[in-house]
Amino acid sequence: MRFRAKVWRHIPAGAHPRDVEAILRSGGRWNRPDVYGCLYAALTLEGAIAELDKVKNRKDGTPREIGPRDLVSIQVDLEPVVDLTDPNNGYVDPHEAFLTGDTDKDKEKCRALADQIRIDGAVAIIVPSAAARGEKNLAIYIDGPAGSIHLADGGDHIPRG
Repeated sequence: MRFRAKVWRHIPAGAHPRDVEAILRSGGRWNRPDVYGCLYAALTLEGAIAELDKVKNRKDGTPREIGPRDLVSIQVDLEPVVDLTDPNNGYVDPHEAFLTGDTDKDKEKCRALADQIRIDGAVAIIVPSAAARGEKNLAIYIDGPAGSIHLADGGDHIPRG
């Protein structure tokens, strides 16, 4: 499917909204570190705030110092995109607990699923948010075919401490 929308992400204060330097080396739920990068975004501003709050706090509830952040928007136009929140996605039941679970095993299952979806040619996936029930995120694989990935500044820049 084709996906066009304004999405939101949090970035280090002052960074460019489409900066991808750090994501090429970082690993996450939907990408393997040093193997393929993934630009993570939330489909709503509220989702991006929840994701930032999750990053700022460790599992035990103690704060993590990540420095000042900004919330920014990006206009995306991507194809093909797999929506894992759609029951007819062809890969997984969208209610599977591992999709939002925080164990290493859960995250490895997500990365293995992402590996397969990328092999099948998708440039992005829509996934349930692990930070806020009911919210959705977009994982964009920036190494996909150039003609299939279009990212533009969304025009929003909100400083967050």
